[in-house]
Amino acid sequence: MAKSMTGKLSSWSALALCCVGVSVPTNAHAEAGAAQKAAAESLFDDGLKAMKSGHFAEACPKLEESERIDPAIGTLLYLGECYEKSGRTASAWATFREAASAAQAQGETERTRVAAQRADRLQPSLSKLTLKVVPETAQIASLRVTRDNVVLAKALFGVAIPVDPGKYHIVASADGYQSHEADIEVLANADSKTLEIPALVASTAPPVAAAGAVPAPNPGAEQASSTAPPRNPEPDAASGGNGLRTAAYVTGALGVVSLGVGTFFGVKAISKNNDAKDHCPGGNTCNDPAGESLTKDAKNAATVANITIGVGAAFVVAGVVLYLTSAPKGKPESSAHLELHPLVGRDLAGVGFGGVFQ
Repeated sequence: MAKSMTGKLSSWSALALCCVGVSVPTNAHAEAGAAQKAAAESLFDDGLKAMKSGHFAEACPKLEESERIDPAIGTLLYLGECYEKSGRTASAWATFREAASAAQAQGETERTRVAAQRADRLQPSLSKLTLKVVPETAQIASLRVTRDNVVLAKALFGVAIPVDPGKYHIVASADGYQSHEADIEVLANADSKTLEIPALVASTAPPVAAAGAVPAPNPGAEQASSTAPPRNPEPDAASGGNGLRTAAYVTGALGVVSLGVGTFFGVKAISKNNDAKDHCPGGNTCNDPAGESLTKDAKNAATVANITIGVGAAFVVAGVVLYLTSAPKGKPESSAHLELHPLVGRDLAGVGFGGVFQ
């Protein structure tokens, strides 16, 4: 069954690649080639056939791949139904909502209504999982919490997230701490579970003694230690400041390197996009394989440029802040707490930072 017979319509948005000082024109974008469309059609037909036979475990991956190759509202509606029939209520709900948004954007009133109704019907039965992280763990800058190897953003801590019924493996890890792992099962029909991640335990490494070294007993030293008061070494007033200065230099250097890498890929993205124009004189439509390949390379290079320049800029600023808050030798030490965290969204990828300085 051809996708066109089931009302599958293709929608491609214009590519806009921008970052600090880098942008790529959008004239040389190519729609899915004939070979890709043929593959998407075959996957769609096989997936629909498997659905009609009740083989949803086989049907859903084929519909997923068809949607990835050639996005369309019709495929989203069938994929949502496949998820629902296989008991993956959260996935079905999210897919129907996506189909409703896509149909509304294209002015397809009937499909918007159908998709929205299917999503609303599922919402009361959604099962949810909440991950609570105690404050002393949440404030660790390097904290990384995963659910079945998928990293969760810190903004999702404490939020009841709709999930498909099933078992989940949760891991909380951070540099210098022992990992905390837990398993939890979420049942169907509006089940609600909460898992608390406790304070992580600092990892301790035992001191490494020299091979064959055996400490010799010293009775005189033992007697002296029992009678003489302990001597406390004087703290180095500048040690904290020097440590912050070192961190500032390292952080700034990493930022400069990232900016250089991002600039390289930004220039590469512009070059690839310009080369693609020669193969795609039609503008938005291009069936030249070389043009499609160059366009894909331009997208990938621009994505790398976006991320590396964003990360580089954040590290440069962080290095400046660390430098300004470090205490010069002989002066009282300033205290600073700086936290770096990833920023990921539909149109954003980078690193943010914040902290307290005294």
